[in-house]
Amino acid sequence: MACDDDYVVDAGGNRILIGLTADETREFERLDDLISELGPAGTDDIQSLNERRWLILYDKHQSSVKIFISIQNAMAFRKSRTAQAS
Repeated sequence: MACDDDYVVDAGGNRILIGLTADETREFERLDDLISELGPAGTDDIQSLNERRWLILYDKHQSSVKIFISIQNAMAFRKSRTAQAS
């Protein structure tokens, strides 16, 4: 699911998904693999809970990516404006 652009390195040197902690990143990746392996088979309660948790983490990550990109774009714009003014 996630591409390399979705990851950053946290203060502890862990490669994490933007917006998630190291533990949440590991949980998300585990759930992503588990759900991919199970496919669209019938949904039992455990699978449903896993899918809901995956979606919570996915939404948290995606919201954070939007903010991260906005900040990166603002910094790049500010830098180009500063360079033009010089």
